[in-house]
Amino acid sequence: MIEITKQFKFSASHILPKHPGKCRLLHGHNWVLEVTLSGEVDPDSGFVMDYAELSEIMEPLIISLDHHHLGTWDHDWLPYNQEWDAGTPEGFYPSSENLVLWIAERLSACYEPGPKWSKLVLHETDTCSCMLTREEYDRTARNGRGNLEQAQSSR
Repeated sequence: MIEITKQFKFSASHILPKHPGKCRLLHGHNWVLEVTLSGEVDPDSGFVMDYAELSEIMEPLIISLDHHHLGTWDHDWLPYNQEWDAGTPEGFYPSSENLVLWIAERLSACYEPGPKWSKLVLHETDTCSCMLTREEYDRTARNGRGNLEQAQSSR
């Protein structure tokens, strides 16, 4: 097995109202998502997957996140008061951990047939990131804790 990784960048805002610090206020990040795929090298192409093909698969997801607000608006004073913006579910709590789970749910069906994502790393800032492995995602799903609503209720 060989792993390949490609980075995708998007800018998005969020509010973390349960956070005791300044992150409870409206703010944004220039997020970087690293998508790693594992697979065998195709003898004809020489690739696990062509990076251009990976970009095509990722494009709709990145477009749905880029320059959007993640989660809900929880302040009446905001001039743009839409329930959610980036296609995230109603009541979505947009921590990095929940966002990487949301991304994983969308990507899990995108690579069939072919190599599956094996690791997702979501960088919120230059110094802060969270990682989800496919093994952990699959184990969580098998144990009945794989849906986002259950993950959010633990926050």
